[in-house]
Amino acid sequence: MWQFRIPTWIILYLLALLVQTALLPQIFPVGYVPNLVLPLTVIIALYETPRRGLMAGLIGGLMQDVWAGRLWGINALTFALLGFAVAHLESRIVRDNIFVPGLLAGLAQLLVLPFQWVVLRLVGFNLAWGHFMQPLPVWLLFSMLVTPAIGGLLGFRPRHEVDNKYSRYAR
Repeated sequence: MWQFRIPTWIILYLLALLVQTALLPQIFPVGYVPNLVLPLTVIIALYETPRRGLMAGLIGGLMQDVWAGRLWGINALTFALLGFAVAHLESRIVRDNIFVPGLLAGLAQLLVLPFQWVVLRLVGFNLAWGHFMQPLPVWLLFSMLVTPAIGGLLGFRPRHEVDNKYSRYAR
């Protein structure tokens, strides 16, 4: 039994995109507005199977690509790989509700941005490395602080706790 179904993910991603485009530009300067879909993908994938983590990343990335209206597929590919990797690592890491999600989101931010830069270079965009990576420290701190908060607000729990709860009622 899973905590959230795919329609719930879509609603969460829509809310994240709304906050990312309507509220965060009021707080952060232009060019430094952080990505809220990435922390949400990390927190969903952390409590799901690798297949569902891949699906969550694909849905979130594709929604962000459609929302932005340019370069469809770059976020979908990046976040799908991220969701799969985080969900795959989930069984191999120590369970902590605050430190681990924040650390994983920070590491994800460190990996996603250079990966996207490489993909953009391969596609033909000539972007300077320094200019592309300039907002990374702000995004890194934002992801590390917001991800545990999202998990706490949504009440995510490890799969084994959720499965045990539902298996008790099935008897």
